[in-house]
Amino acid sequence: MPRMAMFGHTAREPVPAGAFGNKAAGLAEMAALGIPVPPGFVLNVEICEEFHRDGGVLPPDVPGLLGRGIAFLEEATDLSFGGARPLLVSVRSGAPLSMPGIMETVLDVGLTPDAVRGLIALTGNPRFAWNSCWRFVQNFGTTVLGRDPAVYAGLQQRALQAAGVPSLAGLDSFSLRDLVRAAVEEEGEAAFPADAHAQLTAATVAVLESWMRPRALSYRQMNLIRDGGGTAVCVQAMVFGNIGPRSGAGVGFSRNPWTGEPGALVDFAFGAQGEDVVSGAVSAASEEGLRRTMPEVCRRIAGTARILEAHFRDMQDFEFTVQEGALYLLQTRSGKRAPLAALRIAVDLWREGVITAAEGRERLREVDLDTLLVRVPVPDTPPLAAGTPASGGVVSGAAVFSAETAERAAERGPVIYVCDILSPDDLPVVGLSAGVLTARGSRTSHAAVVARQMGRVCIVNCAGLSIDRKNHRCLIGGESLSEGDVISLDGGSGQVYAGEVAVVEERPLDLLEVAEGWSGG
Repeated sequence: MPRMAMFGHTAREPVPAGAFGNKAAGLAEMAALGIPVPPGFVLNVEICEEFHRDGGVLPPDVPGLLGRGIAFLEEATDLSFGGARPLLVSVRSGAPLSMPGIMETVLDVGLTPDAVRGLIALTGNPRFAWNSCWRFVQNFGTTVLGRDPAVYAGLQQRALQAAGVPSLAGLDSFSLRDLVRAAVEEEGEAAFPADAHAQLTAATVAVLESWMRPRALSYRQMNLIRDGGGTAVCVQAMVFGNIGPRSGAGVGFSRNPWTGEPGALVDFAFGAQGEDVVSGAVSAASEEGLRRTMPEVCRRIAGTARILEAHFRDMQDFEFTVQEGALYLLQTRSGKRAPLAALRIAVDLWREGVITAAEGRERLREVDLDTLLVRVPVPDTPPLAAGTPASGGVVSGAAVFSAETAERAAERGPVIYVCDILSPDDLPVVGLSAGVLTARGSRTSHAAVVARQMGRVCIVNCAGLSIDRKNHRCLIGGESLSEGDVISLDGGSGQVYAGEVAVVEERPLDLLEVAEGWSGG
């Protein structure tokens, strides 16, 4: 088996998922379908196995493989890695098993001082160049150098206060340049390699190391994954959702992942990179804003979703970037779904002739159809507030603000984890909780996807929520609640209620009748 594979419009060979991970395999298949995919290359999973077996030492052939891969990307893009016409790359994990948001990613690799000047000359957009550089410095600092994200958050907050603006979008190119310089000065110039290839090697090591970090180990343990092998390392030419007003990034599903309803569901953030959306760092809007601004792009996304679902014969979860009106796909995979959605999607795909009855049975192998219920709330008081539903169902429980409180309170009854934003590091507390409520974030973030996979009711981006952890209190829609007070979540509507709400339970009999018929077929 080769140690490296390439994909993109100039390389359309099949890439085996077992050797190179699901991410690269999906990208190669999309390229073969004619879907626009930034060109890239991927290192074999066995390199990760060797890296950890040898105590964190890169196999001797890796520098040569990285060099060959970069040469392929330079030829495919007509750009130069670290040069005057700079090629920038993303360095991502990509295991043969799905672990959304669990391992590391480093973006904008190759942004050396010379490359920043080249990017300004190439695009004529100094703000974009310094915005990208600030993103790189934060990403490299936290992921490769292991720095506390609070260091960079503090620097950014001081820059915002000095400029008198509320968010990063308000900083001009000079303020962003000064912010980058402050961060480099904080760490020392030697911390950020001025050589693009040194950056690439360091990012590759960080991705390989992330396979054995506590977050990944915990995820594999929670999902009973005993022999994951390792992760591939996927390197792609960057495309930029932060380059201008006709740019942005998003996540889409070919069907609704918590109800199973047909039709694409898309979250999109203008002026953002993909990691902003999947991390939950920005509260993405639905496709309505995209449809008003760039209707043709919206039509291409819907058409691409149909192509992907027809090809892979399953509901797809895909990530994309729009760069100045051009659509690029960055990933596709079979989407995580709630139990009710799994039932409806399997039945609908069978009715559409996409899958057989035997395949339908297999898709529902891990769904307990005997206990599958649709829970509808019957509240006797108005809701306190509403957010964006990210995983359906109705649940009541004691509000908790930390993993420590959740662990103690869960012994006495159901708990609901209330936080500012959900991250993959919160997986253990999500596992203890019956539901999750967040003040910020996106319904398509990696953390929300995992909560949905775990069957937890999840509401994100609740504008009426603020949390005072120090005093163990929160405000929901103007009402003050103490940690431990009971709240209820309706994951269908996104509404939040005080106290426990009555619930009517219904069985999806029409769907169950079809699925039960398969067992005898």
